Amino acid sequence: MIAQEPFHIVPDNILLHLYTRFILNIPDELKEDCAKNFVRIFFEVERAHWFYIDYCIEDPSVGGVDMFGLTQQLFEKFPSIVPKGINWQEKFVEWKKYRGSTATGSMIIIDEHHKMILLVQGFYGNRWSLPGGKINQDESLVDCASREVMEETGLDLANRILPSLYIDRYIGGTLRRAFIVEGLPRTSRLKPGTKNEIEAITWFGIADLPTHIQDIATMEKLNSRPNNFYLVIPFIRQLRLYIEQRLSGKPPGLALSESERLCCNSMSYPVHLQHNAVNSLSNMKVNATSTPSKKQKKNKKSNTSRSPNQSISEDGKTGEKSSSISFELSSILCTNCCGLKR
Repeated sequence: MIAQEPFHIVPDNILLHLYTRFILNIPDELKEDCAKNFVRIFFEVERAHWFYIDYCIEDPSVGGVDMFGLTQQLFEKFPSIVPKGINWQEKFVEWKKYRGSTATGSMIIIDEHHKMILLVQGFYGNRWSLPGGKINQDESLVDCASREVMEETGLDLANRILPSLYIDRYIGGTLRRAFIVEGLPRTSRLKPGTKNEIEAITWFGIADLPTHIQDIATMEKLNSRPNNFYLVIPFIRQLRLYIEQRLSGKPPGLALSESERLCCNSMSYPVHLQHNAVNSLSNMKVNATSTPSKKQKKNKKSNTSRSPNQSISEDGKTGEKSSSISFELSSILCTNCCGLKR
């Protein structure tokens, strides 16, 4: 049952613009695909929602409507979108399950001294992640990573990616591929290319980041909760080994293969520290709620980048919900890598 809660009302003129731009005037072949498989329409609505977030929210402090809320209002305003006999809410849940299993492309951006990596923080959350995102239809993971990094940091690193230099991790059954890019100066200009998506871009010391979800000693250095880095944790142990190999003089490809071997052979953490960072989407609840406004976030600042030496003590304190991290042993994983299938 869909929860009915108050949510923002999108003005009719904006709904009309989104409908005309992203649904009514899509190519005929896409219309045919949507007619055959209604779930396909939600990819177009998702594009409309991104546009809405970037260009239609005049005051980010008051927040906006979420993907479900926009879908509901579009379908109510233009009921002809939904074919007769289709339960669009069930199809929406089906689409969310599929979207949740879509592979992601990202980058591990290492500074010129091999001491820090670049992480981004979402506009409406406290969690840090590698710059990257979900792959689009007919897009390669290399192109996906390049596009997402440009959107989230303003860095054009397409010509610096080595397609074979990456670390793969499976989180919640979803492939997350992170391409390694070395030698970026910390003085590089960092500015998101999209609005209302990235709250902060920060350099973090690799030695300070945790290697497992209960790495409290390491997390104390950052004054932040462990679950704020749960999407980064699976990459850190092998990344440290990779950097050790690079600093010893090995070329990137050899350093990567050696770091993977060392990571898999070292079993220094107990099995119960393996973690699945994404909850089962089959139990997902879809709520007609608004995206949180910036005022609802506590102890947050509005800057999009911080200097490498600036304290980040404001991150991860009060005002955040505990992450639902499920621990499971359903597949044999490399314990130290938290997600490398063996």
